[in-house]
Amino acid sequence: MDIENNQLHDDKNEPSLENEKTEESDQIRETESTPLNDPMNWSLKKKQFIVFIISTAGSIIPLSSTIFFPAIIKIGVDLNTSQVLANLIISIFIFLMGITPLGWASYSDTRETRRRVYLISLIIYVIASAVCAISNNIWQLLVMRSFQAFGGSAAQSIGAGTISDIFIHTERGRAYGWFNLGNIIGVVIGPIIGGYITQYLGWRFIFVFLSIYGGATLVIIYFALPETFRHTQLSLTTTPLPKKRFNPFLSLGLLRYPNLSLPILYMSIIFSVIYVQNTLIPITFSTKYNLSPSNVGLVFLAISIGYSLGSIASGSYSDFILAKNKKKYGSICPEMRINSIWLGSVLVPVSLLAYGWFIVKNVHIALPLSSLFFFAFGTLLVFNGSSTYLIDAFPGRSASATAVNNCFKSIAASIMSFTSVPLENALGTGLLYTLLTVFIILGTSCMVMVYFKGKKWREHFQK
Repeated sequence: MDIENNQLHDDKNEPSLENEKTEESDQIRETESTPLNDPMNWSLKKKQFIVFIISTAGSIIPLSSTIFFPAIIKIGVDLNTSQVLANLIISIFIFLMGITPLGWASYSDTRETRRRVYLISLIIYVIASAVCAISNNIWQLLVMRSFQAFGGSAAQSIGAGTISDIFIHTERGRAYGWFNLGNIIGVVIGPIIGGYITQYLGWRFIFVFLSIYGGATLVIIYFALPETFRHTQLSLTTTPLPKKRFNPFLSLGLLRYPNLSLPILYMSIIFSVIYVQNTLIPITFSTKYNLSPSNVGLVFLAISIGYSLGSIASGSYSDFILAKNKKKYGSICPEMRINSIWLGSVLVPVSLLAYGWFIVKNVHIALPLSSLFFFAFGTLLVFNGSSTYLIDAFPGRSASATAVNNCFKSIAASIMSFTSVPLENALGTGLLYTLLTVFIILGTSCMVMVYFKGKKWREHFQK
């Protein structure tokens, strides 16, 4: 990849218009922002505490999603309903947790607020969780579970907006990595907590626990989280400004820009493969390696460790790449951050293909577990670098860009998780994972195009 050299050559010939914009962006935003309380000028400790708070809020939706898995059979029996309807609760939750952030993000960007969105959404979440605990039939639980997804999903996109508000470009990768760690922790501990609660207290106490967790987060945000949205001097003037219209689907308009739609397509492909893999893991390891249900749960530890290490390492690596380019060329542009995903873009297809054929050949269990670890690690390198690129490339619309990303990833995941078993039955394990690998490799070309054409597309967006 020689984009830096090409851009540097262009910069020498053309007075570096884009790089001047990028290099001066922080200075411009500083002069536009309220001088006395600019979030980017807050102390590092305060920023770190804010990341901790929004990471805690961001863990709510993945925790609420995975904590439910161990209880689904018991709920079907207790509420005297079919397992199909019981499973529908999971599918609808995944679907809504991707769709509803579009509205929250649009509201946040048009009304210029983060804090209010956190508070309103968590109030809805806590009330819905409490009603879920006392639901008497499957339909009431289904409706309240939908409201729970609606309320809990806001922090996923608004958190990215908060990071954009308080961190400069070269700090956002590390901050986003720590923010995303909350999401990973929620996924990891959810099934464990849900299993113990279901076994010893009953499935209704799952929602009691979620109500308490959401309520505690709400209290912390109310007392400790300041408003981070960076208002400009123009917005503070006494001259009346046209009020922005709130449109919950306004964020989807960003899809017309290839430097958003192509990264989303790439990440959606990988995200859907994750759900195919996770859906098939219990079946695969119970039949191929005769593992008990509890030991199958331990298989996910390899994935969890890969995600955790990948989340921490990818953020620092992404910022390192950006800082290195700034030192080398004197200025930066968002496309330079894409350099941080190339290692992950190789690890993901290689480890996925190896995992599939390790299963086919029925090799020692250590090999597929190692493949799962490297797949998870590479996935976070790709996701964090690509997601932080969207934050950098769409200033002022970072929450909306993240919401659109989460929306399409969730839609792809819900579809592929539903079709994973029929696909494996029809294609076989080896062919299935080979085809998935091919799709991921083709998806990588999306980021290659953004790497070389992203500057031109961003200029079009700014106009």
